[in-house]
Amino acid sequence: MIDSLATISRLVQADVMKLSRYWVVIAGYAAMAIVAIPGAMFFYMGEQALNVTSASGYEFAFSLMVRCLDFSSSILFVMLCIVFSIDVSNSTIKYILTRPVTRLELLLSKYAVAGLMVVITLALLWVACLGAGAYYYGLGELRENDYVIFEASVMYKNIAFASLFLAIAMAAQASMAVAISAHSSTMGGAIIIGLILYTLIGIMAVIPPTLGFEVGSGSSAFFVPYSIVAFTSQLVAPMVMLDDLPSGVDVESWWNGDMQRLVFVCGSVGIGFFALAAARVRKRDFTL
Repeated sequence: MIDSLATISRLVQADVMKLSRYWVVIAGYAAMAIVAIPGAMFFYMGEQALNVTSASGYEFAFSLMVRCLDFSSSILFVMLCIVFSIDVSNSTIKYILTRPVTRLELLLSKYAVAGLMVVITLALLWVACLGAGAYYYGLGELRENDYVIFEASVMYKNIAFASLFLAIAMAAQASMAVAISAHSSTMGGAIIIGLILYTLIGIMAVIPPTLGFEVGSGSSAFFVPYSIVAFTSQLVAPMVMLDDLPSGVDVESWWNGDMQRLVFVCGSVGIGFFALAAARVRKRDFTL
């Protein structure tokens, strides 16, 4: 176990160094920063032009975060589609597998890199959005006149919970991207196939939730909507939970039906795509 962890750690370090020099990753994170930072300025200017003022820096930050997530999640997905295929395309995977590295260790290292990229993305977006909220309206205690509605610690505790569920939703997307990458022989092919599948899954979100099928029978039957396939839409659920917080409405519990659905759907999707990737990597001939 210790030897496997050490091997995975070395593979992760090598991938981080490699990807940090690759133009797709550099351009992707640069695009996120460009959208978040100047976007905050234009968002504020738009508020001023319409004579609309955010009630607090938190409200401004949360509204900006929703817009940034919509753009950044698709950019991140494109970057993740090359995590495995970059080694296949450059034929470096042949040399990696000649060393004492198992295929499972190799795959786990790719998923670890994908998880790290998800964390970096969320950290970048929150720093930009909360920084903009602090600059334009200020953060700290949430007040109404002289009355303290929420201490700053309450706000950041709820942001931490939202970030956890956001990471789960984004991890499912990352799992799909890495699985597509493991099936592809070129980076371009992985990106194209990934974008097609990502778009098709997103389209499923427009299906009315009343359409679906029942599983089981009698009193134990439960309804499964077809729109559940659109797991990428689960990304907005944690931000919906945060939406009322700046107005003084506390979150009673983060473990409600919406968050349970997010964990179940995204967890199932993530495990399913990992299994597909593992089956492909186990049988694939990388010498071709």
